[in-house]
Amino acid sequence: MAQQLSFPVWLINLDSNPERYKSATEQLDKLGLQAERFSAIYGKNLSEQAINACYDSKLNREKFRRPLSPGEIGCYLSHRTLWQRMVDEQIPLALILEDDIDLEAEFVTVLQKISQLDNWDMIKLADDRDGKGEQKLALGDGYELVNFAKVPNCTTGYALTLQGAKKLLSRPRFFRPVDVDLQFYPELGLSVYSILPYRLWSASRFESEIDKMSGGSRKGGTSFWRNLIYRLQLRAVRKKHLSGDLSSVQYKAQSATEKV
Repeated sequence: MAQQLSFPVWLINLDSNPERYKSATEQLDKLGLQAERFSAIYGKNLSEQAINACYDSKLNREKFRRPLSPGEIGCYLSHRTLWQRMVDEQIPLALILEDDIDLEAEFVTVLQKISQLDNWDMIKLADDRDGKGEQKLALGDGYELVNFAKVPNCTTGYALTLQGAKKLLSRPRFFRPVDVDLQFYPELGLSVYSILPYRLWSASRFESEIDKMSGGSRKGGTSFWRNLIYRLQLRAVRKKHLSGDLSSVQYKAQSATEKV
């Protein structure tokens, strides 16, 4: 039975990866969830002009430890295209998923919790390192909304508000990988939370498409000093900031009859 969500679910999938799409949609179908497929942008097919329009190589040298690979540029641009769609169509809230996912049956409960929350920008729904967060807001049924000093560094799945999309698009061009960029949330005034426990995970059975495009490595082009400067910049964010003010988030518990 299909879940009646008040927001769209978008699934990012490369045309060359039908097996990932099949795996993701089969899992979503079992939970009664329908997703709209977004044809991911293949970085190696981008022209130099298209790359220069979205990627700032000068700021990349100043603020990240190495140049971005074509796969990372395509990945960022895929997410950015969906953020722009939210703004263009004035979509208040959307769920954005990458296709290498594993879902637990309780994922639907997480979506219910999201619909009960107001005054936030982004809620990350997966973490490849299983971070526990810093502060906690009880959401009932054993779930908690948490903020971070160290924001999870994957974009496997997240919910985003229109306000959050506008903040993410306020930078004209990007210069870090999309998941790393979210760790520098103070630059955009972005609030980033997670709902624990996680019910969505990155599927380890699929090889990273970005790594495949990069020949298995994304470490080229760095230096000791460039890496050190980046590490110090990231450390400063983690020491001075938390990724959101939980006291500003509004939570309205639903009764049993209101739940989907």
